[in-house]
Amino acid sequence: MKRMRKGAVISGGIAALVLAASCSTTSVNPGPVVPPPIDPPVTNCNITPPTTAITPALLASGLPCDATIVPPITLANLQHGFDYYSWLTFLSLNAPAAGGVIGQGAQPGGDAATQWEQWKELSDLMKPGGAAPGAWDAPRTIPAACLALGANKGSRVLSMVGKTPDLLSATVEPFDTGPLIDQHGRYVRYEILVNRPMFEYIVQNDLYSKQGQSAFTTTVDFPSGTVAGGSNGTTGAIMVKAAWMVLGDGDDATAFHTTRAFVYTAPQQNPRIEESCTTATLGLVGLHVAHKTAGAPQWIWSTFEHAANAPEQADIDNGKLRRRYNFYRAGCSGCAANEPPPRPWNPNVQPFANGFTSQIVRVTPITAETGALTRAFTGLLANTVWQNYLLVSTQWPTDPQSKTDPNGVPAPMYLANSTLETYIQGSVPQSSSSCMNCHGNAAATTGRTSDFTFILERAQ
Repeated sequence: MKRMRKGAVISGGIAALVLAASCSTTSVNPGPVVPPPIDPPVTNCNITPPTTAITPALLASGLPCDATIVPPITLANLQHGFDYYSWLTFLSLNAPAAGGVIGQGAQPGGDAATQWEQWKELSDLMKPGGAAPGAWDAPRTIPAACLALGANKGSRVLSMVGKTPDLLSATVEPFDTGPLIDQHGRYVRYEILVNRPMFEYIVQNDLYSKQGQSAFTTTVDFPSGTVAGGSNGTTGAIMVKAAWMVLGDGDDATAFHTTRAFVYTAPQQNPRIEESCTTATLGLVGLHVAHKTAGAPQWIWSTFEHAANAPEQADIDNGKLRRRYNFYRAGCSGCAANEPPPRPWNPNVQPFANGFTSQIVRVTPITAETGALTRAFTGLLANTVWQNYLLVSTQWPTDPQSKTDPNGVPAPMYLANSTLETYIQGSVPQSSSSCMNCHGNAAATTGRTSDFTFILERAQ
């Protein structure tokens, strides 16, 4: 295995221009509108080494611009370093949007709207007809059906019923897939968001439309997080995928990071699904964070989920089960594990027909080392909602410059979140979930590579 190589600072941005305004007694010419830098320099990269003791000081240590790696350069030590990076990222991104550190929000359990929830959502980036997105701080687009219920431009709308936006209409899939159904028979909802450097790269290069992608003749290369020296560097592109469960009877809302949102189902013809919008309180059950960095041009893939989502097979065999799981029912007769729900899939029909609920079991156990790190970090979050989340693992490239594997020889080879890769867990090549091997196939609408994100294929 080759030693990780750190890259130099990557500009990735459009330099800000200094405009000279000319004034006269009769008119003012403001000049052209100058776009903001795509990935401006920052001075607060979190460069905490993974050998640092896990103390409350880490809660305010900030967002890593890249993973900090220290010797020895062994697989186990590198995995620890990337898992440590993942937890630092988790602490930073889940800090309150209004300011402060994670777990100190005004809601019960120290909950609060988070930093990443203020990012730009997929539907506001890839708009109908290839329309240009609004500015970064523009309000989200709200469907008319939700506006009729009192939603406003500041409201939260969750519309996806799978990590794949067109899941309901897809008839042929490369992998087993399907919606995830909770213990109340309701569909889990999803969203995909991007940070500002990723947003600005897409917008300023007109990659939000098919026409813009056709005119873009260079290779898509999102900005990378870099550390130039000390804590100076650039943030780089980050995308988040989140899974949310509608909370109901028997669910303890104080055990989840929650949001009050409009749950929207878009109309479609095949199969026919009516448009609908309702309001609900939802709990976060799954969180992917993908970060492109100089040391990991194939991106670093961190995946977290709620600790009560599903048991491992060893938990079932040993009878060490929780009283209640989000997606598993102990003693359920005839419940096949990890099987997609039968068609038809219609989110307007809930609870799911014939009493179906997903029976999910984690196929690949969380390693003892990753579990120990989770316990150490969640110890900092005692008495907050965030103590109920765990790191599944972090996937990273062991050889970013590999001449034989453009995916960088990922480690671990497979990585699956029970809410985001529910039905493709395992260790079967080309069939089981691997973030980098899957996203390495991502392309824009032109068919050209899209730098490990499927977002560009959503352009209209």
